[in-house]
Amino acid sequence: MDRRTFLRRAGIGGAGIAAVAAPVGTYALGQHLGSRQLSGNYSASVKAGMIRGGVNVWWSVSTTDKVLALTFDDGPTEQFTDEVLDVLARYEVPATFFLIGELVERRPDHVRRTVEAGHEVANHTFDHFSAAIQSPDEVRRTIERGADAIAEVVGERPRWFRPVRGEVTGQVLQAAAEVGHDVALWSVSRDPGNGTAIDDVDGVLRNYVDGLHEGALVIFHDGIGRSAFELTGPDEELVLARRTEIDALPGVIERYLAEGYRFVTTTELIDEHGPGPVGRTASAADEG
Repeated sequence: MDRRTFLRRAGIGGAGIAAVAAPVGTYALGQHLGSRQLSGNYSASVKAGMIRGGVNVWWSVSTTDKVLALTFDDGPTEQFTDEVLDVLARYEVPATFFLIGELVERRPDHVRRTVEAGHEVANHTFDHFSAAIQSPDEVRRTIERGADAIAEVVGERPRWFRPVRGEVTGQVLQAAAEVGHDVALWSVSRDPGNGTAIDDVDGVLRNYVDGLHEGALVIFHDGIGRSAFELTGPDEELVLARRTEIDALPGVIERYLAEGYRFVTTTELIDEHGPGPVGRTASAADEG
């Protein structure tokens, strides 16, 4: 049973007001995999604390409209971001880019180009560390610094946050609410679990097409995580995996268009095709 079907049967639809974490685990080429045991500081970070309010968490929206949001994680990078922007411009489709703050500070011109092209930018932490191995203070700091790095370039903090590897802990939810974010995950990725090889362009394209559904949040990558700025240099296997995704991107867009789908930003998907007005994030600072 896929995540979208599970949520619908559970009565949640495409959105959830999350009080507990999504499964903690590892992340392999776009797929979130559950782990059998907790590690690092996860047991401490799941404690959301004494706080009122909530944060909205989205995997997709439940709609009969043929509409989707294309998203890209881990940029901006010299290797891939300009190429992705060129592809999107060629097909005249918008997307949402979940940016790493460290890379935003290094490449503000890429961020400006992204916004000027009509795309949406969002927060993907400052340092791309997993919340599962961070303390609550570290989680809050990396989310806030990521939001501030984007605000320094575009003039305001973004609405959306996506946690590294899709690991949603209680502390992630609390920090996102306090910073003013909603949380956007994904429902379609390059590999839904059938072991597609990292260099299999045809297989990756097929997975994106086979997984497509109305109201989807589709995840691609225009970056390579922390290896884009660590002293050890780029992870060559990850570079190959990203190269494969981007090689598949034009074909994926063409197939989606042929199926009659319309591309929108994450904000447009949620606000225009979600279940109606949804409360914005709240934090202790909002209490009167």
